[in-house]
Amino acid sequence: MSSLFDVSRVPFSTFGSWMSISVPMREKELFLRNHHNRPNNLFTIRTIDGSKVVTPAIEAQPASLVLTAGEGRVEICFEGPDTVRMRGNGLVLQFASERIHAYRDGPNLVVLNLRRALRRYEVEALRGHLDLRGAYTSREEDLVNLSEIHGDDVFRALDEADKGKQILYVTPDEDGCWEIAVDEFWSTWQRPDRAGFDECLTAAEAAFAAFRDSMPPAPAGLERARELAAYVNWSCTVNPTGLIKRPTIFMSKNWMNNVWSWDQCFNAMALAKGQPVLAMDQMLTLVDHQDAFGAYSDAFNDIEIHFNYSKPPVHGFTFKELLARMPERPSEEVMRTMYESLGRQADWWMTFRRMEGHRLPYYLHGNDSGWDNSTMFARGVPLIAPDLAALLVMQTAVLSEVAGELGKADEASRWRERADALLEALMDELWCDDHFVARLASDGSPVESQSLIPWLPLILGERLPGEVRNCLKRGMEGHLTEWGLATERVDSPNYIADGYWRGPIWAPSTFLAVAGLDRAGYGELADTVAERFVRLCDKSGFAENFDALTGEPLCDKAYTWTASVFLLLAERVHDGSESAHEGE
Repeated sequence: MSSLFDVSRVPFSTFGSWMSISVPMREKELFLRNHHNRPNNLFTIRTIDGSKVVTPAIEAQPASLVLTAGEGRVEICFEGPDTVRMRGNGLVLQFASERIHAYRDGPNLVVLNLRRALRRYEVEALRGHLDLRGAYTSREEDLVNLSEIHGDDVFRALDEADKGKQILYVTPDEDGCWEIAVDEFWSTWQRPDRAGFDECLTAAEAAFAAFRDSMPPAPAGLERARELAAYVNWSCTVNPTGLIKRPTIFMSKNWMNNVWSWDQCFNAMALAKGQPVLAMDQMLTLVDHQDAFGAYSDAFNDIEIHFNYSKPPVHGFTFKELLARMPERPSEEVMRTMYESLGRQADWWMTFRRMEGHRLPYYLHGNDSGWDNSTMFARGVPLIAPDLAALLVMQTAVLSEVAGELGKADEASRWRERADALLEALMDELWCDDHFVARLASDGSPVESQSLIPWLPLILGERLPGEVRNCLKRGMEGHLTEWGLATERVDSPNYIADGYWRGPIWAPSTFLAVAGLDRAGYGELADTVAERFVRLCDKSGFAENFDALTGEPLCDKAYTWTASVFLLLAERVHDGSESAHEGE
C-alpha cells in the first residue's frame, strides 16, 4: 500500500492528541513533537542498522507509520491521545535531544523531561532494552561521552556525532525484536493498562474510518483526496487542555498550532452533517473566550490567548449554514447561548469599532479582516470595508431569525431593522458606480484596490439590487484563474505569486465567493469556482494557500480550513454530478 501522505508535509497524529510525528520545516529528520502553546521538536527518531544511522523509507497511513531500511522494520501507531506505540525488528531505534533532562525510572523505564515543551515522556520497554547515554547538561565543560565509560565501540561514533545531546537507544532482545510505549504526562506518570500493539492499530484504523465515513461525499475519482482531507481534520483535533475547554481542531500540527476565530467556522461547517456535536464545539470554543465587551479573541491555544486583532464576523453566516446542514436542531440551551454570543459580538462591532456619527464599523488592521496583508489596507486604517458591513448585515439578519425562533419577537424586529439600516449604509457609502470601495474612517476618502474583497458582499445575494449583483459577478470573474479565485487580480501591479493575501488562492475566500454566487443566482459560475478548487486540492493537497497560476501549494502544507472547504465543495460537485446522472 502506498503512503496516503508525506510526513514532511502532513504530520502523523491522532484525534485528541497533542503529539505528532513529522519532518518539521527546515529539518531533515523525523521528530516526535508536541503542540502545547507552540510546536516543539522534542527529539529525533532515528533508525540504526549496525553502527550507522540509516534513512528509512516511510509509509504513512492514518493509523500507522512504517519505517523500513534493508531487512529492518519499525511500526508506529497511537494507542490513544497520550501514548505512542512503536515496535521493530532488525533495526535499533535512537532518540536524541538537546536541553533535555533524562533519567532512569526503573529497569525498563526512562523519563525524557523537556521543560520547553511543558510535558514529560515516560518511555517503557515492553520488549528489548533501553540504553540512556550522553550529556546531562549542555555546558561544554560538563559533556561526557558515556560510550567511553561503557567501553561500547558500537555506539561511540554515534555518540560523538550527537555530542551535547542525551541519547536513548532502544535495542532488541535476542530474537531481534523490541517494543516500546511513549506516554506524555504533565506532573505524575501512572502506568496505563496497555493493549497489544495489533489491538492499538486496529482501534486506530476503526476510529479514523468512522470519522472519514461521517464526512461529506466526494465525486468518483476524489476518494483519496477526501480521505486525506478527513485525516487532516481528524488528526488536528486536540482534547481539552488548559484554555482549550472542548475538543477543538487546530489549524495545523505543522506550525499553525492555534485556533483563529474565523478559521474555526469553516471547520464547523464541514463537520455539521456527520459530526454535529463536534461542529458545535468549534463554535462554542470561541464563545468560551468571548470577552466582557463581546469580542471574540484573535487566536488562542492551551496556554495563550490574545485580542490584539479580531477576525471578520463570519459567525452569523456560519451559524445559519450549520443549522441548515445539521441533522437536527441543537438544544434550546445551545441555541440561546449562540444567539446571545452572536448578538454580543455584533454589538461589539457596532459599539467599539464604529466612530461617533458613522453608520458603518471599521477594521484596525488586515489581521482584523483575516486578509493580513491585502492591498485593501495599503493606505492605512481605520478602514471601513465592504465585506465587514456585508457580514454584519448577514449576522444581524440571522439574529433576527433566531430571535423569532426563540420567541423573542421584539428583539427579532430590532435585529431586522439593524440589518436593513446596515444594508442601506453599505449601499449609500461604499457603492461607487459599479463596485464597492473601502473608505478611510478618518476622512472618508475612497480606497480602491484589486483585491477580491470588494466583490465579496455578493454574499448578501438577493438583498442586493440586480444590477449590483451583476457588477459583483463580473468583478469576481476578473479574479478567476485555471485553479480558482486569486485574492489579488493576476494583472494587478501588486500581485505577488507567493504573496499571502496578495494573489494566492485561499479556501475561505473561495467558499464565501461560492456561497455569494449561489445566493445571487449565479449557480453556474459557483459550480465552476467549486470544481476548480476541488481539482486544485486533489492536485496539491490542503495547503494554507496556493499559487493562483500554477496551483502549487504554499505556506503550511496541511491546513484544516482548506481540507474543510474541499469537503464542502467536493460535496457540492458530487451532488451536482448525481443530479446530472438522475436527469439522463
